[in-house]
Amino acid sequence: MRLLHVAAAGVAIAVVAGAAGVSVVGASRQSNFSSRANSLERTWTADIAAGVPERSIAPLRAQLQSSQYESPWWSPAWWTSTGASLLDDLQRRTASAWDAAMANGRADAQEALDSWTQLTQQLGSFVPASAVSQEATWPAQLQAAPTPTALAKLAAAWAGAITAARQQAQANELNAQVGDFGGVSGLMTAAQAALSTAQSDNLDAGQLQGLITTVQDDLRNHTDATQDVDQLLSAVKAERSLITLNDNVGAGVRPVMLSVDQAAAEQTPNAQSFQSQYQTAVGAFHAAMTTAQLTAVQQQISSLQSAVNQELSSDQCGHNVGSGKVITVNLTLQEAVFYQDGCEVQATPVTTGRALLRTPTGTFHVFNHQSPFQFISPWPKGSPFYYYPSWVSWVMEFAAGGYFLHDAPWEPSWQYGPGSEDSSGASHGCIHIPTSVMGWAYHWTPDGTPVIISS
Repeated sequence: MRLLHVAAAGVAIAVVAGAAGVSVVGASRQSNFSSRANSLERTWTADIAAGVPERSIAPLRAQLQSSQYESPWWSPAWWTSTGASLLDDLQRRTASAWDAAMANGRADAQEALDSWTQLTQQLGSFVPASAVSQEATWPAQLQAAPTPTALAKLAAAWAGAITAARQQAQANELNAQVGDFGGVSGLMTAAQAALSTAQSDNLDAGQLQGLITTVQDDLRNHTDATQDVDQLLSAVKAERSLITLNDNVGAGVRPVMLSVDQAAAEQTPNAQSFQSQYQTAVGAFHAAMTTAQLTAVQQQISSLQSAVNQELSSDQCGHNVGSGKVITVNLTLQEAVFYQDGCEVQATPVTTGRALLRTPTGTFHVFNHQSPFQFISPWPKGSPFYYYPSWVSWVMEFAAGGYFLHDAPWEPSWQYGPGSEDSSGASHGCIHIPTSVMGWAYHWTPDGTPVIISS
């Protein structure tokens, strides 16, 4: 019986010894864990102070505080684990939070640098030289910034500097622009001219008249006119843009008119529709007062021009005018078309005979080529039909009595076409061909070529 008591005592001693060993290990692990955890806490506090958002750290802190490793050293949690994997993961996520905060800070700072680039692109030389010198140091500052807070301070400082530089640059630009007008008085003259043009062209003058009056009052009363001058300057620019657009649309009307007339002269399938569309577009142009209205007309004219060009190209051949070379002239349209075996090879606006001396209609044939040629008036100087001796480069006679196709260097190119027969450049019965076309026509047309003139 004594031996059993001794054995039991031995087992008890062993158990106690084992428990003591486990306790020592648990205490050591808990101590190491606490040391690293405290280090993490200090890092988080420092990172937040340096600009890492607290919302990025809060989940990490919560995970640490709720972990099983917050248990006392004698807890079974320490028997099989050191908690190192949790701390390693938290350290990696802490580093990621720092990197993200730095990246966001650099992005904000870069946004300010991009704003600066935009400023210099927009206002260029008007940006103050002092601001340019200051900005030259920014990339180095960005590179050297050690914390998210430092980056945020840079971004805020740069944004303020850019705002100030933009305001000064805009003021410099305003002064320069007014200077381009010869000062405020020159701007006032330009404003009056823009207003007059807008009124004569039936365009919307907006607030131009009111701003002119306001600036006049400012000058008369010796009050600060800076803001009003700036508004007037913007209004003048806007009105000039509107006038330019109106002029551009107007310049596009004649080419499409000539194309539509050519289609009518060639009797293409949609010629009548094109003429109707053209009249609608012209009516809309005369009624247009705003940028939106003029832009709509411009698109309308462009679409019509494209449609006419496509049809003239697809319908170039198959015209029932006879074989060989043929020239047709439509007196109403003031349009000549040159055909080769039923295919149109050239077309041009023309100017024919004036009132009382209209160009005859019918079918004729070219029978005489001369280059150069001098016209001498058969009417005496007292006659309203008299003209001074006039040289031309090319003539092709098609009817007895002195009826020619010829160039007319005295007639401006914009005058040819519908209505030119009643203009100052109208002929005495001949057919004026633009110089650029007449040189070609003279060599293209042999004697005997039919000239079919219709009303």
